Amino acid sequence: MELPVDSVRPMSRVLIGWASRAGAASDIAAFLADEMRMMGHDVEVSDLKQTPDPSSRDLVVLGSGVQAGQYYPEALAWVTANEEALAMTNVAVFNVCLNAANFAKRDASLGYNKAMVSRLGPVAVESFAGRYIPDKVPWFKRLFLRTLQQSAQDHVDEEAVRAWGRDLAGLIAH
Repeated sequence: MELPVDSVRPMSRVLIGWASRAGAASDIAAFLADEMRMMGHDVEVSDLKQTPDPSSRDLVVLGSGVQAGQYYPEALAWVTANEEALAMTNVAVFNVCLNAANFAKRDASLGYNKAMVSRLGPVAVESFAGRYIPDKVPWFKRLFLRTLQQSAQDHVDEEAVRAWGRDLAGLIAH
């Protein structure tokens, strides 16, 4: 059975790019993509090291882990290389950090997005709690975190991520 032409709506094109060390940003990108696909959007998910093309997108979602309060270098380099294309579309940004697991540190964790907010003027901003997996961290960082008595932990909240994905999907035309 064929649908009438006026009932067929084009899907919005979404790119979700991520930079990660322990895999939390990658997992968050996958949860966002899954949620947005269920809402009918055409979603590409890509490691920013693969330099995905953000042009011709209705929404670009940029996510990165943070180190010393900054997005990972590959995320910053990708934004710099694509700033012109990003200025032509809707952008949302999120960071992944352990501070976001502590509600009292929510403002601080959202503050890690400040550089991207000033550069990109995103339509949405979020900070998600991440994970610490000692085997995926350089030895000097492990040593530092050991002095802080940090042990392995995983605070990724899939439902919170999916809820933000639904919010994002509602921001773009469908």
